[in-house]
Amino acid sequence: MRFAAAIFLAATALAQTAPAPAPGTAPVVGILNYVHAVDSLDRTLAFYHDVFGLDRDPSPFPNPGVPAGTNSAGGTPRMAVLRLPNAGFGFELTESSAAGHKPAPVRRTDPGAAALILSVKDIDPIFVAIKQANAPIITTSGAPVKIDPSDPSLRSILIRDPDGYIVQVVQTPPADGEPAVAGNVHSAAMGLTVGDMETNRKFYHGLLGFDLTGKLDFSTAPALLDLNGVLNGAPTAKFQVVSSDIPGTKANMEFYEFQGIPRAPFHLDVPDPGAPALCLRAKDLEGLLTRLRAAGTPVLNGPVAQFSLTTIRTIFVTDPNGLNIELYEQTQ
Repeated sequence: MRFAAAIFLAATALAQTAPAPAPGTAPVVGILNYVHAVDSLDRTLAFYHDVFGLDRDPSPFPNPGVPAGTNSAGGTPRMAVLRLPNAGFGFELTESSAAGHKPAPVRRTDPGAAALILSVKDIDPIFVAIKQANAPIITTSGAPVKIDPSDPSLRSILIRDPDGYIVQVVQTPPADGEPAVAGNVHSAAMGLTVGDMETNRKFYHGLLGFDLTGKLDFSTAPALLDLNGVLNGAPTAKFQVVSSDIPGTKANMEFYEFQGIPRAPFHLDVPDPGAPALCLRAKDLEGLLTRLRAAGTPVLNGPVAQFSLTTIRTIFVTDPNGLNIELYEQTQ
């Protein structure tokens, strides 16, 4: 079961809304990691171990050219990549001594708010661990929400990790054919709140080749608004969702748009604690860069950067929602 089908079954029926790119034509051809800058790598790793049973040892950042490409030269970055079961992407935690300020945590409803979505077999022990870790809870009612009246076993909650980054936990059974895993977390996806769904579609489908699907109908389902931290007494609040697998992969990404409530765009520099980023593999990076610039996409590091690995070139751009995106091309 895809995440969107599980979480938003009560809100939207999935249906194709944009034609798929012709085979082999998508500028994006893969994903490396979903990235989250942290204040303290050791503290954040301990959180993901204690709450979710996810482990990875920290290590020096393998490419010294990256700080220059992100305008954070002089930093001494460390990283750890949490390998998530049945996800198709890694969750990269990066720590840099060049990190700037740590702002107030972003709301789920704000454009640019990113989330890691973890599907678990049993949410109850996870919820106990969340409370033991004193992790802030975003969900208005403060406990897992039944998100589908027809299936009370489907429950979900939104929380924050130590850097304010949003984590969504959903109790849902493994998909048919999904490889079995020993731990509680059995799959994962990515989430991003957008400012305007049509603008978002033009960027991700029109420029990057994502095949976005989802019926563009707004939902006012109370349980789902509760899940997303929308306060009671917001009668005009509504939201919609579309999704896409990253081209060339089975890694899934959800896009949400909220309306009828106050929203404020969210954007941080790449090394700032709490800053999200998406690392995608592209082909014909020069041609893609030309099209991105023509569309007015902010480019962080100017011309294509040549890093220490001579077969890999990388650029950093910002999507229309404020999300930092690293695009890299491996020529050999």
